[in-house]
Parts: sequence; structure tokens; C-alpha cells
Amino acid sequence: MFDEFFTIGEVSKSTNIPISTLRYYDKVGLLSPAFKNDDTNYRYYTPMQIITLKVINHMRHLGFSIEYIKSHFENMDYEHTLQLFEKVLLETKLEIKKLKNTEKELVESWNKFKENFQLEKKVGIPFIDETADIKGIIYNGPVHSLGELSKTLKNIDNFEISNNLTPVLRGFKVSFNNWKKNRFTKDCLIASMKENHTNKSVVIPKGKYACVYGKGAFEEQNIVENLLNWIKENEYSPKNEFYLTFTDLIMFKSKKDFLYLLRIPVI
Repeated sequence: MFDEFFTIGEVSKSTNIPISTLRYYDKVGLLSPAFKNDDTNYRYYTPMQIITLKVINHMRHLGFSIEYIKSHFENMDYEHTLQLFEKVLLETKLEIKKLKNTEKELVESWNKFKENFQLEKKVGIPFIDETADIKGIIYNGPVHSLGELSKTLKNIDNFEISNNLTPVLRGFKVSFNNWKKNRFTKDCLIASMKENHTNKSVVIPKGKYACVYGKGAFEEQNIVENLLNWIKENEYSPKNEFYLTFTDLIMFKSKKDFLYLLRIPVI
């Protein structure tokens, strides 16, 4: 009798399907062994079942789910199976589109990481930059403490998540009058989104800026004062406010890791 059957090990070798997968197919009712020995718990398959398993293997390779394959074998109808093919084809196209979007985001993130790697080498070195209008969203302020800032940022996060927005830049606008009174005051919070249709306000106006990259908690540093001294030494005059922006929203675990750009408009 057993000359007409194949053990589960022989079937696994013949079909290149792991034994664990064959047992799983049995468990979910996709394909059960033709015979099970209750004494030894051995599983035996017929030659026809090996052919069926190779069909299953091929369908799995094409992207058919277990449920779709079960439906195919339960109906064995060309029209029904063609409908299954159409479903798998549509699902595959959607997955390809998703993967292409993921590839695009990976390339963008990779380029951003390379850019930030180079920018980190420029920390503490002042320079002059002619900046074009940067558009985005202005969130109402001011905020006067870290507690208020945390609460406001939480509300901003919720707003961005609920509207499927992806920030590519975040930061603050600060007047020197408020800075001198309280280093933790921010006149308003600003952000620029990947979704350009939401960027309706000019958050940083075009003009000439004295700039410097910094890292860490800028409120606890003298970077603003140092840049003001550099501006004076180079015979520029600062305007009444400055902008501080963060472009790297991933590579940080604490405030000491923040890479930021300080901009002071000058004439």
C-alpha cells in the first residue's frame, strides 16, 4: 500500500516546500495528506497531491493568498479563477505603487541624511545666505515655557497626523525683545510641509540672513549672542527677530542631538 504514497519528507524534497509549511497547509485545510498513520503520526501523500502542491507553490509565488487558492480548488471554474487572477493583479499593482512610493521616500531620506552629515561639519561656522521665501504654516503663539511648548507641539502633531501632513521643516520665530526677557519664549511656531498645497503663508521671508548651524538646546547656549557679535564684526545690522529651524526630524534621541539652523535677517 505505502508504495503508492510519499512521506512528508519526500514530498518536501520533491516540491521544495518546507515540512512546516506542509503541516500548515494541513492545519488551515488547504491540502491534507491522503493518509495519516494514527500509530506513528506519519503523513502520506499521493503522486497527484504532489502535482497539486506544485500548483499551490506556483500560485503562492504569483501572490495568491491561502484563501484565494482554497477558493480556486473549491470551485475549479475558469471564470471564478479568472476573477481571482484579476484580484491578485490589482492587489499586486497597488503593492508595486506602494513600493515605488516607499523607494522614493527612502531616496529622499538618504539624501537628507547625507546633507545633514555634511551640515554637522559646519556647526558653529557663521555665513551669509540670500534666502528665498519659505512658505508653510504659522501656528499661533507666543509660548513662554517648555511646558507650553510641549503642549503646543502635541497639538501640532495631532493636527498634522489628522490631516496626513508630513513636515519637512519645523521651527520658531523669535523677537529679540522677547528673547531678552525670556530665552524660552517663541513668538510663533512655523512649519513647512511636504504637501505644498498646505504651504500658504510665508514663514521665513526672502532676504539676506546671517546664519549658523548649531546642535543641542539653543536656549542654553550663547549661539545667538555669538552670531550677533559676528554680524557686528562684519559690519552688518540685525533686524528685530530671528528664525530657528530644524530640518532633521529623525536623528535625535534628546535635545542635545538637535541639529538646527539659526537665521538672523541683516541689512
